[in-house]
Amino acid sequence: SRESEDGIMIHQLDLYGRDKVDKAIMRLQTYEPPEGYYLCFSGGKDSCVIKALADMAGVKYDAHYSISSVDPPELVRFIKDVHPDVIMEHARDKDGNIVTMWNLIPKHTMPPTRIVRYCCAYLKENGGKGRLKVTGVRWDESVRRKKSHSEVTFADKKAKKVIEKELSDEDFSPTPQGGVALRLDNRENARIVEMCYKDHTTLINPIIDWTTDEVWEFLHYYGCQSNPLYQCGENRIGCVGCPLAGFRQMKRDFVR
Repeated sequence: SRESEDGIMIHQLDLYGRDKVDKAIMRLQTYEPPEGYYLCFSGGKDSCVIKALADMAGVKYDAHYSISSVDPPELVRFIKDVHPDVIMEHARDKDGNIVTMWNLIPKHTMPPTRIVRYCCAYLKENGGKGRLKVTGVRWDESVRRKKSHSEVTFADKKAKKVIEKELSDEDFSPTPQGGVALRLDNRENARIVEMCYKDHTTLINPIIDWTTDEVWEFLHYYGCQSNPLYQCGENRIGCVGCPLAGFRQMKRDFVR
């Protein structure tokens, strides 16, 4: 916030970023499927924002948290206490057996590393097949996400062939993983999303262009409760000992 000339405190989000809130709401309303969204909820600040935005947009959704078996206990308690409507579910293999970190490590004969990060594919990314998924992915988080995600992202390689037939090269770009990111907000793209999402992994990223400061400003301005781990000085909320967090963060996780 800042103070105006007459001494009135003005929220920067309302003054400078309200259009981003409106745009995020418009994105959610534009692509809403008849059965509602599959909202990917992690319990972190970004997923709290997209859940609040979905409520503001008045769209139908069901929120899901994927249990990894190495979840911070504070995170699990926060979701159960503050977001009791979130569905907490285990990843399962093709035979219906629960998948955990503790049976993945023996299977791969090693724990996950920064280079060999097999865990997310099993534990976090399998939910919502055949559904249009909402995520809190943002460009501000990393260069990799800047290259790999847009407002609408088709993670399935097969979707590229479908979109190439329907759109010009200016309307989309390939991702490093072989998927497709749509570039524009228009009716044609909405039609493509409607045509593709049930056959391909399709992600709607309503806050893709938000900064971290704007995420916090939104949560404070609209009175959204955030995960208590942030108040303990943590910058990221994720699995205990995640190799992507770096050695110091891993050590703090294990000590805590």
